[in-house]
Amino acid sequence: MTKKDYYEVLGVNKNSTKEEIKKAYKKLALKYHPDRAPEDKKKEYEKKFKEISEAYAVLSDDEKRRQYDNFGQAAFYQRYNQEDIFRGADFSSIFEELFGSSFDFDDFDIFDSFFRKTDRVRRGRDLQYNLVLDFEEAAFGCEKEIKFKKNIICSKCNGTGAENMELIKCDECDGGGYITISRKTPFGIFSQTTMCNKCNGSGKIPKKNCRYCNGTGIVKEERVLKIKIPRGISNNQVLRIKGEGETIKNGESGDLLIVVNIKPHKIFERRKDDIYVVVPITFSQAALGDKIKVPTLYGETTIKIPPGIESGTILRLKGKGIYKMGGHGKGDQFIKIKVKTPDKLTKKQRELFIELSKTEKKNLKPEKGFFEKIKDFFS
Repeated sequence: MTKKDYYEVLGVNKNSTKEEIKKAYKKLALKYHPDRAPEDKKKEYEKKFKEISEAYAVLSDDEKRRQYDNFGQAAFYQRYNQEDIFRGADFSSIFEELFGSSFDFDDFDIFDSFFRKTDRVRRGRDLQYNLVLDFEEAAFGCEKEIKFKKNIICSKCNGTGAENMELIKCDECDGGGYITISRKTPFGIFSQTTMCNKCNGSGKIPKKNCRYCNGTGIVKEERVLKIKIPRGISNNQVLRIKGEGETIKNGESGDLLIVVNIKPHKIFERRKDDIYVVVPITFSQAALGDKIKVPTLYGETTIKIPPGIESGTILRLKGKGIYKMGGHGKGDQFIKIKVKTPDKLTKKQRELFIELSKTEKKNLKPEKGFFEKIKDFFS
């Protein structure tokens, strides 16, 4: 399901300042906090509160807001998962402004309190890899081998963190794996059952720490990975590879986010799926017309230059652009004609231009253009 636009959720626009966004969120937070919901609308209020809090977490962060504005919703959700969205968001200062500083917000985490389920599987951090591609590699697709370092399960203790894999009952949660924490918030006391940090929900801890991972169950190792780059991929596009991010103990691995950076081409310019190229021709070719060879991504092709063409005219080669990623067909190639003025003239060329100049003065007609006169002369 497509999420609502964050600006629409908060009732602001793209030009709104951070203060205006904050003001809008405070007003909605007061209205939709689940603790203030009528009994028959608690689920509705909770859903709305999650929605406005997510919107504020993004739009109050300069970098997240920039990414959201530049790449749109689809690309933004490829780069950020829900935990990334809420990481670093400052909700406590808002509640202090609303209710005063007498409340203790040090232990209050709105993401934990409202957006995590008690049985939510812990997940490792996503990793980002910047991949540089040549223009042609992006256009036609390719296979690349990348190397990066990531946290993996310690093979010596099988991730237990214990020497000889000997475990004992956790003394923090008494082997239950979960503890109950009561937190003071502006809206009352919230009790939450959360995973025990000491044993990470397993209920067991090492009798003696593994010497290789120092009891963490995790070691850092270089990973070599072959990835397929689809043809037609765009600059700054993000590819997400599931499970290739950081590994954590008693949890799932994060993802690897590959951010594509495409090198500029020497002669071609890409605009979405279309290719643009500037092709120089001579005065005589412009006046008389000609057949010339032009470069494309698929090799040279011959095009016809009509007589009297003007500098700046754009010709189109259908289907000579970039493959449409995830779809069928290709873009087009557009050729911008540039009539090149010669830097130096041979003796013969100079004589011809002098003769042309004399003819122009005798036969110049207002309705005729410069290229028409050249055509008449050479004809």
